[in-house]
Amino acid sequence: MLHARRTVLICGIATFVIVCPSMSSMAQAPMQKKQPPVQTQSPVQKMKDCLLIEDGYKERLECYDAVIKPEPRPAPKKATVVAECRFLKEEDQRLACFNGFVEPRKQPPPKASKPAPAKKPAL
Repeated sequence: MLHARRTVLICGIATFVIVCPSMSSMAQAPMQKKQPPVQTQSPVQKMKDCLLIEDGYKERLECYDAVIKPEPRPAPKKATVVAECRFLKEEDQRLACFNGFVEPRKQPPPKASKPAPAKKPAL
């Protein structure tokens, strides 16, 4: 605990006490830098960051596996949420499963409307 030296000032009727740290205690306590707050990324953002790694490489799968740990099961059902991809045993299947949830979906081209059938002239 730091000890402080007290100086008492008397001004008219009121008494004020000012507490000043001694120079020796200031030398003992190093100045601490404020650390910026650590921002944690959500798992979704971490998985989107994995898209920066080229598709089809084991590094991308390892990136996904770092976010969601694999837990292979003998006969997993089709994944309905991204967390279920961890149950797939084969690496290629697991990578394709993760990509299916994380990669932006491509919009199908709009269907061309069928031209209206030509009307036959009335006789």
